[in-house]
Amino acid sequence: MKTSRPGVLTAAAILLGLVSLLSLATPILTGLPLLVTVIAIIEGLIGLVAVYGLWKAKRWGMTSAIIISALNALSAAPGLAFQPNLPALIGAGVTIAFSVLVIILTVLPPARAAYV
Repeated sequence: MKTSRPGVLTAAAILLGLVSLLSLATPILTGLPLLVTVIAIIEGLIGLVAVYGLWKAKRWGMTSAIIISALNALSAAPGLAFQPNLPALIGAGVTIAFSVLVIILTVLPPARAAYV
């Protein structure tokens, strides 16, 4: 079965999906301020919409994926210094790494050629 979706676009959608699910799992972590939890849940929900757009190779999916990935990385960055526990620290590091990777993958030439 051949798809018209390049592998880099599939990888970006999967990584953004993982970051979004990680954001939605933030309420499980204890010791985080309410504002951080609310922002993470909102970013996770918007991220899942962006995943759908990437999976369908829509241009709005690329734009929203880049924006939400940048916001995810920026909101997770302070967590590297101020996380209350080890799982939250690891989650912040993974969020930053995956978010930067999503931005890179979505702007590569094979991915850009696939957007409708």
